[in-house]
Amino acid sequence: MVLEIRDLLVYRGGLRLEVGELVVRTKTVLLGRNGTGKSTLLKSLTGLIKPVRGEILVNGRDITGLPVEDRPLGYIPQRIVKLPMNPRSQLEYFSKLHGRDYRPIISSLRLERLLEKRGLSVGELQLLAIATTLLKDPEILLMDEPCANLDWPNKKLVLQLVRTLEIPVLYVTHDPLEALFIAHEVALLEDGRLVGIYPNKEKEIVEEALKHYDLYERLKASRA
Repeated sequence: MVLEIRDLLVYRGGLRLEVGELVVRTKTVLLGRNGTGKSTLLKSLTGLIKPVRGEILVNGRDITGLPVEDRPLGYIPQRIVKLPMNPRSQLEYFSKLHGRDYRPIISSLRLERLLEKRGLSVGELQLLAIATTLLKDPEILLMDEPCANLDWPNKKLVLQLVRTLEIPVLYVTHDPLEALFIAHEVALLEDGRLVGIYPNKEKEIVEEALKHYDLYERLKASRA
């Protein structure tokens, strides 16, 4: 499965967004400072914003003109809307909607613990949102700063789950450590332009460093 973006031009407010070419095959992180056009790019891919020109292809199929609901993409926005139902009911509802059994997804993501919980944390709501989105059986997953409002323990839950996903992911963040923790490659966006794509050579180093400097775990161990 592969997502290809070619010669994309988008105007959004006062922002001009240009992406000459971007190919997503595994875990690609779109890194950039606030206001550089990261969220605008994701919304263009989903069909929420119409580009001035360019092509968006999934597995060679041009989806640029398709309506939002017909695009084979899953989209996780930065702010998750909490639905008025418990986790099991939510998954059962969307299972029927998409004609898929949620249990294999929950099992593969090891999220069985969420099914009977009440009062989910923000991080757990993100995990539930990811599982719910996967019921659509998307070919590509788009994630817009899913960890922006999370504390470290909840952030770690989401990042570890993202690393286990078996479909290509385009993951937006402004956090270099997040990028290095999950990315196979990093696409850098500056002032509305994609300026480079770089292989992530620091993944293992950052993983070990975060384990060592996980202050929550170190303080917990010191009390034991």
